[in-house]
Amino acid sequence: MNNRTFIIILIYFFIALFSHSPLFSVDDNIILPKTGHRKPQILFNHKAHSEDYEAKCIDCHHKAKNQKCSKCHLHRDKGNIINIKGAFHQQCHDCHRRTSGPKACGRCHKMGVKFNNINN
Repeated sequence: MNNRTFIIILIYFFIALFSHSPLFSVDDNIILPKTGHRKPQILFNHKAHSEDYEAKCIDCHHKAKNQKCSKCHLHRDKGNIINIKGAFHQQCHDCHRRTSGPKACGRCHKMGVKFNNINN
């Protein structure tokens, strides 16, 4: 690969990484997976977080890979990778503490939320 091709690929990578328009199609709302506790699942408004709150992909997808958290984070700790519940709580709580995001459990874990016609 010559230098020009490498530079073009590198520029494309950084534009994709830091732009507000994702390269991948993402649902507006995502049901976060069950994590082993008794609280209701979370209906995560991906569109609001990425567009209204201006969160960048790298803010949540910390490995710069746009994949589900459960791909690496399992129900139990594995080596130095924390479990899915811990990963969600760490990512969400850290951001919500720095911003005006909800702090109380019931603000995200809402009882009676209907998950019809929503992909997860």
